[in-house]
Amino acid sequence: MIETASQEVELQTNMKGFLFFWSGQIMSILGSSIIQFVLTWWITVETESPLLLSLAMFVGFVPTVILTPIAGVFVDRWNKKALIGTVDFLQAAVTVVLVFLFRADNLNGSKIVTVPILLIFLAARGIFQAFHQPAVMALTPIMVPRKHLGRINSLDFFFNSIVFLIGPIIAAFLFQLLPIHHLLWIDVATFLIAVIPLIFIKIPTIQKDVIKGEVAVEKKKSFFIELKEGFSFIKEKKGLLALLSAFTGANFFIMPLFTLINLFIYSTHAGGETNLAFVMAFNQAGTIAGSILFLLWKGFKKKVNGVVIGLFAMYIGFLILAFTPIGWFWFMGLGFLITGFALPMANISSQTIWQSIVPKDMLGRVMSVRIAIASFAGPIGMILSGLLANTIANIVSNHNSVFLADGIAIKYVFIGASIIGLIFLAISWFFTSMRHVEKNIVVEEEKVEDIGKTDDGLVESLELIEKDSPSTASSK
Repeated sequence: MIETASQEVELQTNMKGFLFFWSGQIMSILGSSIIQFVLTWWITVETESPLLLSLAMFVGFVPTVILTPIAGVFVDRWNKKALIGTVDFLQAAVTVVLVFLFRADNLNGSKIVTVPILLIFLAARGIFQAFHQPAVMALTPIMVPRKHLGRINSLDFFFNSIVFLIGPIIAAFLFQLLPIHHLLWIDVATFLIAVIPLIFIKIPTIQKDVIKGEVAVEKKKSFFIELKEGFSFIKEKKGLLALLSAFTGANFFIMPLFTLINLFIYSTHAGGETNLAFVMAFNQAGTIAGSILFLLWKGFKKKVNGVVIGLFAMYIGFLILAFTPIGWFWFMGLGFLITGFALPMANISSQTIWQSIVPKDMLGRVMSVRIAIASFAGPIGMILSGLLANTIANIVSNHNSVFLADGIAIKYVFIGASIIGLIFLAISWFFTSMRHVEKNIVVEEEKVEDIGKTDDGLVESLELIEKDSPSTASSK
């Protein structure tokens, strides 16, 4: 009994430490959302090109997708606290460089900051995210007791939604008052806020072999063996790879929306940054409402139903948005509201499934592979959406103005992506083992009970952007 009480105190201490750390990360995400809005709008106005806008999003994602599985091995090996602090510092340092480049442009009237320079900056941030994202995801199940993981996930979605709701609004307001090099300092300031909790928290030590109920035998594995273990774990669990494929498809088919929404508003609907912020606010309002629902309600008994219903609703919202009459921004907002509301339903349900089977000592590897597989389709969707929009625009421009052609092309891309996405989801549900994935969860839970009540067992891992999904990509 004394040991149990001691363990309970330790769990409560870890939980408080995590909440302290998490509060700093929320502030950091606010800074990132503001900067993301500012930079993408700068590219939109400077180039008016769907291809270059897609390319900018592409170079920010590709380094993350490629390096994340490799980074996951190091996340399991290295000190997570030091790793998170280091990559946060490097991100802030790169932002400072960009600040001075934009400042030089402002003072001299020169053009130092070009699209290629900005692409290099975005690629650097993508490299840092490859290490930061899996480290934070691995930290959560280590510090949060299993019984609180569901609520923490919902709470995280809720506050992230608020951040991404007010972030574009703040950015659109400040964009009209301040030069861009002043706005970029927000990114640096939020880094300083986020690093304070990181200094003081204590991360529990993980004993790998004890988790598996085995006698501790320390064996140093090669890097490639550990990397392979992450892939093997996902492949061996029936339905898990199919579940991941459904999210991979969603990232591919929904990506045109988040890549071309700026130009959809600017070219198709003759809107400005205020209209963009207004529409995006509907998306975040929907996500907030969905997050609150999951805070008050435990969700579907069969979690995979929440996944498929959530993804289905996201595609329907996308389709509604695509058919928005010219200038009806409230109607566009309705589509975004549905898409945003469905996002927590799909993601939190998926998280719960993943969290039931991934051991603590494999969090970095498995979750990194999860991020990489689900995200790799995103950059492809970005580039293809831009190329397809340009191709359609060239065809349409033979009978219309170039500006009007761009708007029509983006609308067709949105309609096609949402319809094909619905078909892909139906195939995933009816013709794969995705709907049976929770049978694995029952088996894993039984294994945990066999280990003993005082052992944390196979503690679950945290979400994918599916931050690893289109909404999470902008966090630090």
